[in-house]
Amino acid sequence: MLKPGGVLMYDTVNRTPLSRLVYLGAFQGIPMTRIMPPGRHAAKRLRPPAELIEIMARHGLRNEDVCGFKPKDPRRLLTAARARRRGEITDEEITSMVDFVLTPDGRPLVTYLGYARKC
Repeated sequence: MLKPGGVLMYDTVNRTPLSRLVYLGAFQGIPMTRIMPPGRHAAKRLRPPAELIEIMARHGLRNEDVCGFKPKDPRRLLTAARARRRGEITDEEITSMVDFVLTPDGRPLVTYLGYARKC
């Protein structure tokens, strides 16, 4: 429940073949890289930015910005996921190990974040 002018910040997973491979496959399905319980993310719940913006608009929210974010080097994400699976690092340590970068000018391939205001 937001007051008019209130801000909703979000981050979510796009609906792309790559996001399905990462979130539904590697992070939930493949034993050596599984770091989430099966079913945490479901294909039917993944949303591309345009679809999320449309849904928010129906609820009186005006999207202000969308920005993709991704690992600077995807190999480091794989290394971190495997280390997390083995219990060598915590969830909190993944971020610094992977070095995520924002991609404001590119199409978000896996994950994106943004914010919207209540009209």
